[in-house]
Amino acid sequence: MGRKSLGSALLTMGALLSSTSSSVNAEGGGLRRKRSSSSHQYKSSRQSHQQQQHQRASSEQQDQQQRHLPGGSNNSNRNLAAEETSTTAAAAANTEEDLADPRRFFLPPSHQELDDIDMRQLILEMNLDSSMSIITEQPTRAPTNRPTVSPTYSTMSPSTSSAPTLTDCDNPGTCENRLRQQIYDVSVRVGTVETLDDPNSAQSKASEWILEECGAFPPIDPCTESQIILNEQRYALAVMYFSLSGEGWNDGSNPSVDKGAGEGVWLSGLNYCDWGVQITGDKGDYVTLVCDEFGNVLNLNLQSNNMVGQIPPEIGVLVYLTSYISFFNAQSGPIPTSLGLITPLQTFDVESNNMDGSLFQPQYSGPDGLTEVVNFRASLNNFRGNIPTEIGRWTKLQNLWFADNEITGTIPSEVGNLVDMSESVLLL
Repeated sequence: MGRKSLGSALLTMGALLSSTSSSVNAEGGGLRRKRSSSSHQYKSSRQSHQQQQHQRASSEQQDQQQRHLPGGSNNSNRNLAAEETSTTAAAAANTEEDLADPRRFFLPPSHQELDDIDMRQLILEMNLDSSMSIITEQPTRAPTNRPTVSPTYSTMSPSTSSAPTLTDCDNPGTCENRLRQQIYDVSVRVGTVETLDDPNSAQSKASEWILEECGAFPPIDPCTESQIILNEQRYALAVMYFSLSGEGWNDGSNPSVDKGAGEGVWLSGLNYCDWGVQITGDKGDYVTLVCDEFGNVLNLNLQSNNMVGQIPPEIGVLVYLTSYISFFNAQSGPIPTSLGLITPLQTFDVESNNMDGSLFQPQYSGPDGLTEVVNFRASLNNFRGNIPTEIGRWTKLQNLWFADNEITGTIPSEVGNLVDMSESVLLL
């Protein structure tokens, strides 16, 4: 509050004092006057200190003249008594009204001169409300959870985030991120994480292919727990297709990677259990890809299928596989160590290929390796190494064929544990 405004407020309060009585109490460190009537109004005109003195002198002169009039003293006494009676009644009425009206204004008492007011205190209290607003002594309301103002809405478009959420699994961005995480987890499991950074690798091609299925109708389901293992198997089969030159296969080839291809074609948009095709030959009929009732891959029979390349480590993702047959092809490289992850595997037949490396690796033939193997056939390749003593753990083994390789060393005595070998032929 400026100095002129403060002077006007003080003069206004002084003028109000000359026209009404007041009941004064001291609360909160300052003088407060309870408002006695709503009819009181502040005078807007400014009166100087000299004008106030002139009014007081005129009032005193009138009183003296009245005393000299006949009966003046009695009239004065009667008037004073009536005034006191009226004042007492008004004070009582004002008291009742004041109790109902909690509003209070800062005013000095009638007997206190303006010059005697504690200006510092008055200014301090007036600064709490420069417009002389009403002071309430009602208790503070309890906090509320609702906003005190209406919310505002931004006109800017919301920013998008590539981070996956746990609830919005129909969102393509969420689908892709979840699938990427699943692919990464698979790659960690089989040891092919570095291949994901190579755009020419079978893993990158398979990753790109399966991510496109987030936009299919219906899209691939990356959220349901039971579907995750199926997504992993779908990805593993795609890696096998790209790694073994699927575009040149005799059966199941899909050179243009047409999602609309029908049954018997790999990498179509159909369930991968429909990728298999029935083959009729001189030695009997077989189906190239067989699933169980839950959609898990059980058998892969890709014999004489013009497969060129290496068996990828992702074969270890097919953890329900019981049979892998791929003889008479042009597969190369070693047997993936991830083969040891396929605990139910019974038949592994890669005869007549161009494979090399150690034939018996500890990951699948060691102490923690496979135990359900019945047929292990690897003749006519370029394998090397010796026969480990752990071969005695393959107690269900019936056929162990590895002729025309570079196997060295002696036959361990643990082979004697293979009692079912009596009906098989061991070719060295």
